[in-house]
Amino acid sequence: MQAIIETYEGAASVPQSEAATGARYWQRLREPDMLVARDIALIRRVPRGRPVLDVGCGNGGFVRACRRQGIDAVGVEAFAASARVAARAGTSVLHAAGEELPVRGGAMDVVRLKEVLEHVQAPLALAAEMRRVLRPGGVFLAYVPTQWSQLYPFPANFYDDYTHVRAFSRVGMQRLLEDAGYERISIEGYTPALRGWQRPLAAALSRGFPFLWRAIAFAPTGGSAA
Repeated sequence: MQAIIETYEGAASVPQSEAATGARYWQRLREPDMLVARDIALIRRVPRGRPVLDVGCGNGGFVRACRRQGIDAVGVEAFAASARVAARAGTSVLHAAGEELPVRGGAMDVVRLKEVLEHVQAPLALAAEMRRVLRPGGVFLAYVPTQWSQLYPFPANFYDDYTHVRAFSRVGMQRLLEDAGYERISIEGYTPALRGWQRPLAAALSRGFPFLWRAIAFAPTGGSAA
């Protein structure tokens, strides 16, 4: 692993005022258990000999869930406060910008971006960097809020997160992944249900007006990007 990534260091150098303010945002982030289980099931079907990379890992919950299942995984966080929260929870985390990863090309079997692309000004640069670090034929898994997410009362409204930049249409997501060089792209609607009574409604909404797009794409088998 050390030949591929560097773990987060320097938590003590983060100003305490910054860490305390940022930690509140990252600590309250939670992923639905059903969504985590579904992604882990997908990862288990991918031939693996290399790590899973969770970019924008937040407090590191998904990385820790993978490791509990015996899956080698590491997180990436651009924000020092988030990296601190994840590291203190026992997450293997790399403190780096997703657009410029200190990771060698072709080093990963799976790269996951759970609701990250909507936070950045240049999503194409981020998606292309994810392709660079994937092995040929490696899997890219991403979630993004749909154009309907701003209408939802649950699981959250798009505008509840003040760091959001844009929502995505299915066509926009397809074009982004094509322009980033991915192949065999599939995009489906997904609406997470946080409580049992929401599940029937979430399933119906997923078919017509989903909260999220779940995109699965593959790095070209002819070689990874330089």
